[in-house]
Amino acid sequence: MAIDLEAMVRTLVDEARERGVVLRAIGGMAVKMHSPSASHRDFSRGYGDLDVVGYQKQRREISRVFEDLGYVPNRRFNALQIVRQMFQHPTYELDIDVFLDEFTMCHKLNFAGRLELDPYTIPLADLLLTKLQVVQINEKDVKDIYALLHDHHLGNSKDPEVIDTRYIGKVTGDDWGWWKTVSINTQKLIDWAGDYIQGTDKDLILERLSRLQQILEETPKTLRWKARARVGEKVRWYELPEDVQKPPIPGTGPKNSG
Repeated sequence: MAIDLEAMVRTLVDEARERGVVLRAIGGMAVKMHSPSASHRDFSRGYGDLDVVGYQKQRREISRVFEDLGYVPNRRFNALQIVRQMFQHPTYELDIDVFLDEFTMCHKLNFAGRLELDPYTIPLADLLLTKLQVVQINEKDVKDIYALLHDHHLGNSKDPEVIDTRYIGKVTGDDWGWWKTVSINTQKLIDWAGDYIQGTDKDLILERLSRLQQILEETPKTLRWKARARVGEKVRWYELPEDVQKPPIPGTGPKNSG
C-alpha cells in the first residue's frame, strides 16, 4: 500500500494546531508541498522518512500529539536528546524525526519566530538554506533546490510563496561559514544544471542562481563575518555529520544517495 506522506504531514500539523502546538514540515516533503516541479520532469525523487520541526518549549505537547495519533516514541533516544525527538508510524516502517528550535547538519539554522510564517512547512528561505548548507551535497538535495528555484521567485517579500532574500542575506551576512558553503553550492548547481535541466527551465533556474550569487556578494557583512573571513579556509568552517554521503567526483555531478 502506497503511503500518502503529504497527507500524513498535514494531519500531524493540523492536529498540533488544534492543540495550540506549532509543528511544521522540513526536508524533501516540505519542498514537494510547495513545488509542483518536485513531482515530475527532472526533479522527481523518492521520499523515505519524514522530518518536522517544533519548538523546544512545547516538547511535551509535541510528544503528546504523536502518541495520541498512535505513533510510537523512541523513548531511549528522546530521553537523551534535547533538541530532537523520534517517533515511528504504528503501521508502516516509517520514522518521524522531530527537530526542536534548530536544524543542525553542516551549519546550524535556528527557527525562533520563523515557524509561524507558513501554515504547513518552514519558510521557503529556510527550506532553501537547509539544502544549500550541505557540504557533501547529494542528488536529492540538488533536485530539491532546482525544484524550489524553478517554482518560486527570489525577492524581498513576506509572501510565503516567494523566497525571502532578506533572510538569506541575514544568515549568510552574519556567518562566513554559512556564506562560504552556500556560495560553493550555488556555483556547483550552476555547473551541474546541464546534467539535469533542459530548455527554458534551465535558463530560468540559472537566472535565479545567478541572482542568488549576487545577493551573497552584495549583502552587508557583519564584523563577526569579517573576522572569520580573515581566517578563511585555514580552519574548517562546517561540521560533517556521520550520515552525510561522500562528495561527488569532480566533473561528474552529484551521485544518487538513494
